[in-house]
Amino acid sequence: MIIKSPLITEKVTGMIDSNNTLEFNVDMKSTKPEIVKAIEDQFKVEVVSIRTMITPRGKKKAVVKLAGANSANELATRLGLL
Repeated sequence: MIIKSPLITEKVTGMIDSNNTLEFNVDMKSTKPEIVKAIEDQFKVEVVSIRTMITPRGKKKAVVKLAGANSANELATRLGLL
């Protein structure tokens, strides 16, 4: 399982509205192309760009920018984040 869970914080909520981006906890061994494919297949959205980082707690996080004006907002609503 590449995508573990979506992240929702106050900062992410602002990013959903302003940048059309979402954050996900992902598997440590997953690569950017694998993450993009998993998100596109699982959620039926188009990914424009992706950034990954390893948090100080030792978890890998992916910041995913989606195509379309309301994609992140719609996906967050479908996931029950908003």
